[in-house]
Amino acid sequence: MRYSLLFLCLFAALGAVAQKLRPGEWQTYLSHSQAVGTATKGGLVYTITSGGLYRYDPAFGEVSTYSTVNGFSGIAPTAIHHAEAAGLVFVGYANGMIDYFSDPQQVGYFSDINRNTFITQKGINAFASNSNSLFIATESGLAIYDLNSKLPQADATQFADNPSRLSVISVALFQDRVWILLENFKCYSAAIESTNLRDPAVWQEENGRLGLSDQLTLYQVAARTNELFALTDSAVWQFDGSAWTELQGWSERWDRLYVTEQAFGASRFNRAKVKHNDGPTYDFFLESRVKDLCVVGPNTFGVATEFLGGIHFDSWNITNTTPEGPASNDCVRVAAANGELYIAPVGYDQAFGPNPSALGIYYLAPDGDWSILDSTSKALPPAVSTGFARATIDHPNGKAYLGSWGSGILEIEQGQVVASYTCQDGLTVIAPPCNLNNRGNTRVSGLQVDDNGYLWATFDFALDPLMVKTPDGQWIAMNGLRLPSDDHFVDLLVDDFGNKWVLNSEAGLLIYNDNQTPENPGDDFSLSLRSAVNQGNLPSNDVTSFAKDLDGFVWVGTTQGVTVFYDTYSFTQRRIVDASTPVYQRFPLLKDAVIRAIAVDGGNRKWLATDDGVYLVSPEGDDILLQFDESNSPLLSNTVNDVEVDPVTGVVYFATARGLIAYQGDATEPSAGCEGLSVFPNPVLPDYSGAITIRGMGPESVVKITTVSGLLVNEIEAEGGTALWDGLDVRGNRVRAGVYLALSADRNGESGCIGKVVVLGN
Repeated sequence: MRYSLLFLCLFAALGAVAQKLRPGEWQTYLSHSQAVGTATKGGLVYTITSGGLYRYDPAFGEVSTYSTVNGFSGIAPTAIHHAEAAGLVFVGYANGMIDYFSDPQQVGYFSDINRNTFITQKGINAFASNSNSLFIATESGLAIYDLNSKLPQADATQFADNPSRLSVISVALFQDRVWILLENFKCYSAAIESTNLRDPAVWQEENGRLGLSDQLTLYQVAARTNELFALTDSAVWQFDGSAWTELQGWSERWDRLYVTEQAFGASRFNRAKVKHNDGPTYDFFLESRVKDLCVVGPNTFGVATEFLGGIHFDSWNITNTTPEGPASNDCVRVAAANGELYIAPVGYDQAFGPNPSALGIYYLAPDGDWSILDSTSKALPPAVSTGFARATIDHPNGKAYLGSWGSGILEIEQGQVVASYTCQDGLTVIAPPCNLNNRGNTRVSGLQVDDNGYLWATFDFALDPLMVKTPDGQWIAMNGLRLPSDDHFVDLLVDDFGNKWVLNSEAGLLIYNDNQTPENPGDDFSLSLRSAVNQGNLPSNDVTSFAKDLDGFVWVGTTQGVTVFYDTYSFTQRRIVDASTPVYQRFPLLKDAVIRAIAVDGGNRKWLATDDGVYLVSPEGDDILLQFDESNSPLLSNTVNDVEVDPVTGVVYFATARGLIAYQGDATEPSAGCEGLSVFPNPVLPDYSGAITIRGMGPESVVKITTVSGLLVNEIEAEGGTALWDGLDVRGNRVRAGVYLALSADRNGESGCIGKVVVLGN
């Protein structure tokens, strides 16, 4: 059946919502600026980077990215190779995993090296292939796979009289022999058809043989049908099967060698030189170090660079092909709301000292455009431009606040800095005097805006570790009780009663109350919470995280699990109450787990980030609803530094040790009013099989799906402001084509909303 454009647009306008992901789908937000290798297949250029793999189509200028979301084994590959005879591209990783594909939408893998418990160094350094076999240079030797059966064929871990399990750093195939170069720069070869390549005796040393001086240090070997090349410390050498000769015009120190049947080349720092068999020689410079190169055509190359990602060189026309994204995969904190995302890269080192090398802020706008905010682009003021480690968004007004672990605070709106605050504006310092050149003197460790519009901030090891900015712009230090300046204050939370919860690393929690008079610190008081009974009853004094849920309860994460403070009002009366630990299957919830971060979604469920992945638990914490780790999901790393839920879109962001990845959750914040429910997708096409997202209802709503004549089709309970309909009726049958109404109301039949959805048939 054909549908007119007017018809589709009309019903899409009935409640379509801007949504990139379907519930349950994943998306990575990774940097591809650090390229590692590149290869070409069918005119397309594949580049591996610290953020995975991406493909560039020169004919159309299109870029596609691939990662764990697409079935790949990781996001930090170490080697890439196109096995032309098999029509497959192979990608190797530091953990020994090898992915292969003809089309990156369908990925296979070799896991034997990764699963081998007898070796600890498993990284993939290089590949070579012929019509039958794939030869893999690894950190523990040489592995060979049959390209037809995809099964291991042979392996070798000792070569001649060398110690076993040396790293093979280069491999090449020439004249029915496999040539390898070891980490000690010794070169060996053996007949490919040898009955037992594991036998050290079949390997023949090649250093100094047939005229190649044994005074030369070899760094790489590469081959094509009639020639073998060797990269030495002073030139490129060529072997024709009988003797080595120094290649004229290439007598200098190169970093890397590139050889194909059509051309050969070499690179040194940011310079590349390529000679075609019957064509010109290109000698060019780029603005970043060259890591790898592939020949696409007579005058066209793909170049992988160290900091600029991928470069496409076409007859001196140079195009950067790197996908948009953050500048790096460092990600210690994120802030998300209203479809906006801010990334604070890292800011501090393992000892919580300032890390000024982490430049800038990464911002993702609702339309999907990335911005790198730094002083180089003049998007950030020079005084506050490095070391960002804290981020928060004041959801009602959309303003974001980013804290530098060294110099101050930025106030940002829609990716634009509207104000900056340093010690010159009244922010505290570790040691006077205020000097903007003394990076590390103002370490912002926590940020939150309270319900009255006051911006609260904690500062690590500062003279005044807790400060507030009033709505009129005045900074006030909470020093009425002489807060200890030598304590390690690393995070901040404001609860429903105005208590300021300060995470005092390895020393429990500090509750600070200003008696609702932040301008008058003289009447303030504080309480300390510890692990002992009647002192807070924390699972551990080593507190790592906290979050306030939709009921006003404060969830606290420690290195030994999670607990909850249900009575936060008592703290306003200077009474200490003990926390209670949720129980799951008769045991304390996630007992002994390190809880790195906690986030609350629109359904009041809790996302708990740990060193073993992430968990979604029920509102009360008595049930684990979802669990994600590297083995059962695209999660980039089991170590998750932060988790954040966008209350408007329901997207859950996981800041992992290897970068940022998002999961489309099924809960959003309830709507305060009702201007009609939004529905996605709308219309629902005949081949659509996912959940239909209905969004925009009030709290604790039930959605009734009916026909336009009022016949009940199905009934769904919402999670916060979102409900998911599977397109089925109450009997489990797919509904017929037609127009359906989505009617929502709370359990008292009030706060009603209405939306429409069109289901198309074949």
